[in-house]
Amino acid sequence: MDGAGSERREISRARFALASYFTPTQPVTDRSSFAGRLGVLSRLISAIEGQRSHVVLYGERGIGKTSLLHVLADVARDSSYIVSYTTCGANADFSELFRSALADVPLLFHRGVAPNADEAERGSKLADRLPAGAFGASELAALCSEIVGTRVLIVLDEYDRVTSQEFRQQVAELIKNLSDRAARVHLVIAGVASNLQELIGYVPSIRRNVIGLPMPRLEESEIQEMVALGEGASGVRFDPNLTRVLHLLSLGSPYLARLLCHHAAQEALDHGRLTVDMGHLRSAVDLAIAEVEGRMAPRTVAELRKLVDGRYDPLVAALAEASRSTDGWFGGRSVVELLPDSTITAQQIERELAELGGKLQLETEVVEDERRFRFTDDNLPVYLWLMLGRVRLDSPTLEADLAAR
Repeated sequence: MDGAGSERREISRARFALASYFTPTQPVTDRSSFAGRLGVLSRLISAIEGQRSHVVLYGERGIGKTSLLHVLADVARDSSYIVSYTTCGANADFSELFRSALADVPLLFHRGVAPNADEAERGSKLADRLPAGAFGASELAALCSEIVGTRVLIVLDEYDRVTSQEFRQQVAELIKNLSDRAARVHLVIAGVASNLQELIGYVPSIRRNVIGLPMPRLEESEIQEMVALGEGASGVRFDPNLTRVLHLLSLGSPYLARLLCHHAAQEALDHGRLTVDMGHLRSAVDLAIAEVEGRMAPRTVAELRKLVDGRYDPLVAALAEASRSTDGWFGGRSVVELLPDSTITAQQIERELAELGGKLQLETEVVEDERRFRFTDDNLPVYLWLMLGRVRLDSPTLEADLAAR
């Protein structure tokens, strides 16, 4: 009886721990839960600390940019930086956003304010020195150049959502002005993009003032580290063979990896088990597929189910992987490159995709004489990949396929 009670307590403890770990819908905010990415984090810190540069972090959606920024902010605060973190919206206003950012900086750090001045003792902020109405990049940079005794990190996350070209132009001018004045203020801009120019535009005057860092997909070793951290926090144990399967199923996406780990661990606990096996992972994929289906039109779901049709088709798998590019655009050539020893041509794939366009919600454009395609619903590539992964998990040759990889 004591043994059974102890096991129930372990399962309850594990369930409670998992409620705050493997959380796919929230970014990682605790350094102790942050897996991998040490190389990118190190380059990010080096760009700010060593080169006194501004940084643009870019990559595909769900690749872990926000989690990395939260860890960076945590490290910066520990290093005596003042950090202002902002999630940008479509209608971001330059004066409003940066007034809020400087409201985090005590006026005590202004070069012209003595520590015993009335303003400093009242707890006034640097924002109090800004004009009452709208202001521009040059005025803001002039004030920031008066900061001494600390460094300020301003993080602008989800920058791709900003639609105002005037806002983007002001930010570009601010970067140049801050750099020219050697101000102790650094901007870190992050958003969904495939390259630096796509996120901040072509602004030659600030190219030397900005370092662009691409956010890569997770390596298998990083997913292994993520799993190990979750095991340590919850007491749940994953079958060692699952790491490679998780890596293939998630395509290096932290979001998908965490989602599948979360569902698989909960499935094991629901069955009174503290060890996660392949059966639990199969159920996790089913749950993930059901979640994605809930965000899609029933007609689209029906068409994609017909496309997969319960079998693993390398061509459909290549299509699913190619369509998970940073911006979602892909061409026939990128699909062919993902096919193993195929005789099919890029032109043949383009013709087939053009015929399926309406059913699969594909939009198309021609860029430099190449026809490109993109799913209008960004749930579709993930759905296709998970559907094919579920079929692959039932394959009798799964172990041999994994060994070959």
